[in-house]
Amino acid sequence: MNINKATFAAYTQLTLEAKFINHIRNGEPFGGKEGQNKSMNFVEFQKAIEEDKVVNKNLSRETSKYHKQILEDKLKYGTNAFFSTEAAKIVNKAFKLGLVGNDEYLISKYEEKM
Repeated sequence: MNINKATFAAYTQLTLEAKFINHIRNGEPFGGKEGQNKSMNFVEFQKAIEEDKVVNKNLSRETSKYHKQILEDKLKYGTNAFFSTEAAKIVNKAFKLGLVGNDEYLISKYEEKM
């Protein structure tokens, strides 16, 4: 399987980065058993993005303000605008496919979160 680097960057944003930002902003746990979420793994995420099918209709929406801000910061402060734009497209697609829960984290593909 070929790993798309922009897809991996999007996956990282929807899992680790979102968790870390919530840890810094709100003191939410990061790391350890209490800091783990049940996000799909990268292979499942890449497959869901490639299949381009809505996974959870209830979560299908536009990208949240929370993630838009992360993407804007990457474009503003990053060193590779093209790469950041490609990763942003994948994050936006993940939202439209219903892959991101209301808690701002990537969901398990087979578990509906409200």
